[in-house]
Amino acid sequence: MTAIATLTMSPAVDMFASTGHFFYDSKTRCQILHRAPGGGGINVARNLRRPGLDVLAVFPAGGHHGDLLEQLLTNDGLPFKRIPIENETTQNISLTEGSSGQTLHLVFPGAVLQANEWRACLDAIDAITPAPQMLVISGSLPAPIPATFFADVIHACHQRNIRVVLDTSGAALRHALEAGVYFVKLNREDFTALGYAGPDTPQDRLMAMKKMVDDGWAEHLVLTLGPNGALLASRSGELMHITPPPVTVVSHAGAGDSFVSVMTCKLYQGTGVAEAFGYGVAAAAAAISTPGNQLEDFDWLAQVYAGITCRL
Repeated sequence: MTAIATLTMSPAVDMFASTGHFFYDSKTRCQILHRAPGGGGINVARNLRRPGLDVLAVFPAGGHHGDLLEQLLTNDGLPFKRIPIENETTQNISLTEGSSGQTLHLVFPGAVLQANEWRACLDAIDAITPAPQMLVISGSLPAPIPATFFADVIHACHQRNIRVVLDTSGAALRHALEAGVYFVKLNREDFTALGYAGPDTPQDRLMAMKKMVDDGWAEHLVLTLGPNGALLASRSGELMHITPPPVTVVSHAGAGDSFVSVMTCKLYQGTGVAEAFGYGVAAAAAAISTPGNQLEDFDWLAQVYAGITCRL
């Protein structure tokens, strides 16, 4: 029985590597550290599985990297539904320079899907029985899938009383929000793309976010601000700005997915939205201060949560 399903239309294999120094216009010799399953919804599903939730990850995958992704998830013990596709699944690269501690996170476009392949992804969500309580749609929508695809998924979820969590970008974002979701996470680029051109103050942004909520785009809307934390506007009346304590940045890979994972988990468990939001902010900070694309140290998460500050 699936409590929460995730949909990842641009899955990937994430390769983590290191080098002593970056060299430009010359060879940079690297060591492969490890490979891990990647892609927004897959990262979220793995995070949600860790505290014991019943999760199913749905994604399209093909080629050598698709087979490798399937094997990595099998080894991880995560329940999943792979939709076979003709084209090769993407591999992304996280390369850390030992001398500086800086990391290049190289992200490539998702595999191109044929019409029958992306329709099979929608059918796979419809086929989950009984219906999950929540569906997390996370990650980009690869071309040439219509920008209305996520909106179609959301409308189908409304018919089955499935609450939708959304974390995407581009043209698909507005269509999805106009369909109405339970919880959405935006970054500053998304917020601007949706039409915000006002001042950068938290108060002005929150007023614009409140209008989006009042217009029915989301029940809970989050805007992340990097090291300045995040803002929340909720239909239940919460308007909040929470910042995390200072942490040492190790890797940005998976930070946004950790935010979505933990806030989704807390909301699913019945935690109040303000507390769930605070845990989401803490999760992103905890994720960037640990290697890899997963949030694994829940003691560290609790410590970071204890240091958050509510600005509003």
